[in-house]
Amino acid sequence: MPSCLKHPRRTRGFTLVELIVTIAIVAIVAAIALPSYREFMLRMNTTTLTNDLVGALNIARTEAVRRGRSVAVISNGGNWNNGWQIVVAKTVSGSLEDPPTSPGATAAACSGSIEDAVPMCVQHRDAMQGGFTVLSKASGAGGSDSIAIFGPTGALRGAIAFDFSICRPAGDEDPAESRRIQVAASGIISSRRDTTGAPAGGCN
Repeated sequence: MPSCLKHPRRTRGFTLVELIVTIAIVAIVAAIALPSYREFMLRMNTTTLTNDLVGALNIARTEAVRRGRSVAVISNGGNWNNGWQIVVAKTVSGSLEDPPTSPGATAAACSGSIEDAVPMCVQHRDAMQGGFTVLSKASGAGGSDSIAIFGPTGALRGAIAFDFSICRPAGDEDPAESRRIQVAASGIISSRRDTTGAPAGGCN
């Protein structure tokens, strides 16, 4: 009588040698890909920070025209690495401030700046993260490196030009991959790659 029992099918797994070879290949691929990924993230973060600051400058210029008074992008505590805020000139003793002054370096101080129920600190940005730095340079006798001011016409006030350099973290310095932001006397804002020879600093 034939047996009804079937022999179980034998399955073949990985041998130790095959497993070691697979792990080695994965390690080699990761070692090749990691520097490229790190560089990709550095470039992305540099671009994001640049866009953040360009956006703040554009908002300040638009608000100055819309409100008919000076609006400034002010570095928190006098240091752009601490972030910045967009501040509208307030009325003090019947006259507009000239230039606009910071209500305080914190987000809470910014949100508490009100005039006639209208916010006078439009935006607050916290400190730089990841070791990135911001350098600045106001050209002209009336300018300050810590504040970029736009007048009611949208033109730059107090300086004939304003420059920023967005620099990568220490150890990853690369002027060619850093970003330069330029504010012309007319108030027009532009940005480009490469801070070599930039007035604010070359990010070397």
